[in-house]
Amino acid sequence: MAKILVNLSKEEDKIVEMYKIVHDLNSKQDAIKEMVKFFEADVKPKNLKKEEYFKW
Repeated sequence: MAKILVNLSKEEDKIVEMYKIVHDLNSKQDAIKEMVKFFEADVKPKNLKKEEYFKW
């Protein structure tokens, strides 16, 4: 489990609050957890060469 601190603007906070209410969730944390499922991400090394990243 990882904890992430997210600073939301007022508009972003309102969106999360609305999502929470519409989907009958208990907290904004639960709303964000559900919202994240709609996205896909690739994690790639930024400052390492590809060969170094995959080398054991």
